[in-house]
Amino acid sequence: MTEDGAWQGYRSFVVKRKEPESETITSFYLAPEDGGALPDYHPGQYLGFSLDVPERMTPVIRTYTISDSQARDGCYRLSIKREPAPADAPDAPPGVSSNFFHDHVEVGSTLQVRAPSGDFVLRPQGKGPVVLLSGGVGCTPMIAMLNAVVDAAAERDIWFVHGARSGAEHAFGAHVRAIAAAHDNIRAHICYSQPGAGDVQGEGYDSAGHVTIDLLKELLPNTGPQFFLCGSTPFMKSLYNGLVDWGVDEFQIVYEFFGTACELRDRPEPSAADKAAEMGLDPDTRFQVEFRQSGVTAEWTPAAGSILELAEANGVEPDFICRSGMCHTCLSTCLEGEFQYLHDDVVEPMGDDEVLICSARPKTDIVIDA
Repeated sequence: MTEDGAWQGYRSFVVKRKEPESETITSFYLAPEDGGALPDYHPGQYLGFSLDVPERMTPVIRTYTISDSQARDGCYRLSIKREPAPADAPDAPPGVSSNFFHDHVEVGSTLQVRAPSGDFVLRPQGKGPVVLLSGGVGCTPMIAMLNAVVDAAAERDIWFVHGARSGAEHAFGAHVRAIAAAHDNIRAHICYSQPGAGDVQGEGYDSAGHVTIDLLKELLPNTGPQFFLCGSTPFMKSLYNGLVDWGVDEFQIVYEFFGTACELRDRPEPSAADKAAEMGLDPDTRFQVEFRQSGVTAEWTPAAGSILELAEANGVEPDFICRSGMCHTCLSTCLEGEFQYLHDDVVEPMGDDEVLICSARPKTDIVIDA
């Protein structure tokens, strides 16, 4: 561990406080068990977790955003939404890790935590206006970013635009409104898609409905700000395409998924030859990939993409979130064979036999413990 508290691998943290923020979102305050220092981090970064979930044979790997701009009272704060079964699949199991936190993690619980990481970050003292766009629990990195602007007494113009179902599910509403009221450079607009009987427009929320591109055109002076975007995939895809069609430069839109990652902008699918050329391989290259736990063996070619994409195409459903080699949710063990990463931005795992299948391809026939 370095002098500033940074650490490699996992470190034991103890839950010091557990506080509800809404009917669905709860905050957990974590302090290092060893009492040592905590490293600074950039607003928007996340912590990695290895969770011992009951009735799970192997640890569940997840990441959660730190929902404040800095450690306070020696604690990092996470704010986690309890994820139910999908609305279109009510018989499916609810979110494994979020329900574990809500039902099993209490004050005094010990968790294994990786150091802060991630590229979805805001520089409070940067230049130019910023729009923070979020839906649901996607507000957590935005709260960290908003607090960082206040902490730094930064003068950047900030628009905080958030969508929630109702006041019952809306976290940090009073906090955001207080900040906006106290700072001339910060504006907030809250949308409720299904306002409850006790929700009062002009107090808890500003407009009924969803966050849309038409709303943003009413709120914003032009397409010049930098946009930060976080929420469900439909929320992000709609706003991303709306912003680009409005004339916002794609390089001015920064986003992070809270859920299944996908390509937000509709683009032509690259050909098999193009995929092979990008990897420096012959299009006829072939390797056998065995997913040992699933009992599935499939043939990999450059057209298949990553090992994760090959798994999905053959009915194997490993856990994943970012698809960029950052969050480690897809971490698997390579039992036999060799692999290679598809890009240089991967945060490589500690073990030589560990592979982030979202960003890797086989170099030989290979066996994955998935």
